[in-house]
Amino acid sequence: MALSEHEKKALDQIAQELEHDDPKFASKLRSAPLRTKARHTASGIFTALVGFIVLLTGVAARTPALGIVGFTIMGVGTYLATMRVASLRLPRRPSDSPSMGPAEMG
Repeated sequence: MALSEHEKKALDQIAQELEHDDPKFASKLRSAPLRTKARHTASGIFTALVGFIVLLTGVAARTPALGIVGFTIMGVGTYLATMRVASLRLPRRPSDSPSMGPAEMG
């Protein structure tokens, strides 16, 4: 679906404002294409599902070693699926209100 001229101009304006307001975040968005991130997430989910199947096979066959291998594969798949998502998180800004530390909690 093609964008209208008005929509293209609005998106260009939003991109320019983002570049002006937060150039570091804008460069992060430009650095890695969305397809690469989606591919990493999809391969991580697939790996986690394979690990889950291996884990269930190990439980059904009453083979602890196979269950441990399946659990490990699930962990690796979960890590792969979430590691690219974590890089997109916005940095937290410090809060205006003072936080209470452990000594102040009473």
